[in-house]
Amino acid sequence: MKVLGRIGYGLALGLIGCGLNLAALEVLPGVHLLLGPLLVLITAVLLGPVSGGVTGAVAGLATLRLWHHPWGALNLALEGLFVGALRRRLTPLVADALYWLMSPLYFFLTYYLVEGIPAEGVLVAGVKQAVNGLLAALVLQVLLLIPRVRRRLRPLLPPPLAEVSIGRTFSSALTLGAVVPLLVLGGAEGRERYDSQLRQVEEENLHAARVVANEVESSIEHVRHGVGQLARTLSQGLTAGGQLPGQHYIEGELDALVTYSPEVHHAYVGNPEGLALAFSPRHDLAGRAMAGSDFSDRTYVRLVQQARGPIVSDVLSGRSHSPGPLVAAVAPIRQDERYAGYVVAAMDLPRLRQHAHAQVQDSDRRIRVTDAHGGVVFDSALTGLEPLRTITGTPLARALENVTSGGTGSYSSEEEGLPVLRVGQLHHFGMVTVPTLGWRVVVEQPGTRLQREVERAYFSLLGTMVLATGAAVLLALVFTRTIVAPVQAVSDAAARQVAGERMARASEAAQDAPHELSQLAETFDRMTGQLSRQMEAIERTSREKDAFLSIASHELKTPLTALKAHVQLLRRKLGGEHGERLDNVSRQVDRVTRLVNQLLDASQLGLEQLPLQRTRLDLSEVVRRVAEELVAASPLHTLAFTARPLLGDFDELRLEQVVHNLVSNAIKYNPTGGVIEVELQEVAGREAELRVSDRGIGLRVEDEEQLFGRFERGDRRELTGISGIGVGLYVSREIVRRHGGHISLRSREGGGAVATVRLPLAPLEQRSVAPAS
Repeated sequence: MKVLGRIGYGLALGLIGCGLNLAALEVLPGVHLLLGPLLVLITAVLLGPVSGGVTGAVAGLATLRLWHHPWGALNLALEGLFVGALRRRLTPLVADALYWLMSPLYFFLTYYLVEGIPAEGVLVAGVKQAVNGLLAALVLQVLLLIPRVRRRLRPLLPPPLAEVSIGRTFSSALTLGAVVPLLVLGGAEGRERYDSQLRQVEEENLHAARVVANEVESSIEHVRHGVGQLARTLSQGLTAGGQLPGQHYIEGELDALVTYSPEVHHAYVGNPEGLALAFSPRHDLAGRAMAGSDFSDRTYVRLVQQARGPIVSDVLSGRSHSPGPLVAAVAPIRQDERYAGYVVAAMDLPRLRQHAHAQVQDSDRRIRVTDAHGGVVFDSALTGLEPLRTITGTPLARALENVTSGGTGSYSSEEEGLPVLRVGQLHHFGMVTVPTLGWRVVVEQPGTRLQREVERAYFSLLGTMVLATGAAVLLALVFTRTIVAPVQAVSDAAARQVAGERMARASEAAQDAPHELSQLAETFDRMTGQLSRQMEAIERTSREKDAFLSIASHELKTPLTALKAHVQLLRRKLGGEHGERLDNVSRQVDRVTRLVNQLLDASQLGLEQLPLQRTRLDLSEVVRRVAEELVAASPLHTLAFTARPLLGDFDELRLEQVVHNLVSNAIKYNPTGGVIEVELQEVAGREAELRVSDRGIGLRVEDEEQLFGRFERGDRRELTGISGIGVGLYVSREIVRRHGGHISLRSREGGGAVATVRLPLAPLEQRSVAPAS
């Protein structure tokens, strides 16, 4: 497949992988299992690194939405490139494990140095992605071991997956069978523990909020009651002209209010214009007298003029006695419909803050009381000296819009941050309202505790998965040994049988194997015993036949030699028509003699009694002489001979016999005539290559090896009427083999056959491997 095609496949599969990543499974809160890496690894293993890298880059685009940075996508692309590059050497699981062993450097350079993510977050992110990749590699490896899948994908399978061992099959399947249930059950248990912890956190928040809300409402009610009582007292003390009592009297009443009301921080009485007539305490923090101070700018000064009873102001900036924010209870002083002034009591917010601190103690919880407009009445996390604050527009304010009194919720403290530790960035809160004022008491705490619980559950799950994987691998080794050992014993016994060890047996090694495997070994031994006895009978018959052929051939050679001699004597004495008849008789005697010699050679080869007499000669001369004699005797054929001198140590008579058999076969099986091509050349490795080609009836593929057997001529109709006993090629192969060479026969494109002989030009003993120095 061309590079552009691989890129196209990578893009298409990457889009599918991107969709799978968008449908990420949340194993634990903040811990997602991505499905895209499976498709990335499938592409890398089947199509190579280019497709794997492209698929990883496209599928990783979904991580931009999940993680808000590009390094996850780049990581997927690198994973696809790496596994694809090693697919022809390593299995997917081993290659991916090697990649993740090298990945800490990548995470350090990108997540830690470039993005500035804390080391803890880098560790968690790395482990999450490594588990995604390794689990995908394990699933892929098991899928590619399924026979039906292998049949469909066999042309694409790399070498490590093309050959499947029982051990790898067992270990992969058992590991996946152990990991997936643990992942599901462990994830479910982790979520349950997380939900339990979350419920506990929410209950703690709500309880603290209720306590503080009750205290706030009680404090406000006390202060309102105090200022209302004092306002009524002063109203009763008004003169007939509507004048307030003297300053000393008012100060005494104010001192009593501040002294006996712990909720009151300070108090004063003002005239209708907003001037302070009397204060308690008398002086501010700088020692200046507070009587006569102008508070006409305060909103409550205008509101109290229309009020009929005590009111509570919004949060306002403190002056003099309290530099921080204040909440004041204000009551009008009236004589019938006549407005004569007001009484103000500032609530002791530090006291409320201390009460709130007592609820959270040394925990990381935070209590905030806000008014109806979002202004902060007080905050347990602040000292009380800060300027007025508001939560309007904050993530907390948006979350509170969806929560009613007594409800719980959460918000993220870093909405635009890098959510590697998603759970830790959440703040969980409970909210209770103070109905009389519309105030809200919000008690919140960060999700760090839940984050630790999630991490504890996740790493506990990973530890369990590692132990389960180790146990699965050990169990697979045990099963593999139990199953493979008997099968291997049968295989070894079969190999020894092929090597000639007829007594090789497998049942002894499979005695302790499962019943089916033990039965297989016993059946194999019975079969080999029968085959051994049959082979012995066949060999005995073959030896007897070879002995018979040898004796018969020897016995036939003597009368044939005598007959040849007598024919030659008669030929010298007779001429004319009788001479031609004697020539025909002489040719037939030669033909019978050749057949007898071939039978004798075949029998001697069967009895391992055919010797070689090597001499130094030019092979091209031998080939030329034999080929020209044979083609000259066939008027329908012509010879195309190409050769160069090639010197070597050969048995001349035996190689003449080989050339004779090949050229005569080319003539015999090309009855319509034509060119017989004979080519002799030197090829690499100091070998002589002889090729004899014809345009005859050709060969079938199944005949190419069969024709080298003894007495084998094939069963085709075209052979009817062509003489021969089927030992020529057999004898030729054995002669070539004893010279250290090789002979082959194949069909020729366009019709015909080609016989090829390769012979070493150096003697066999000179071609042996030199001893190590």
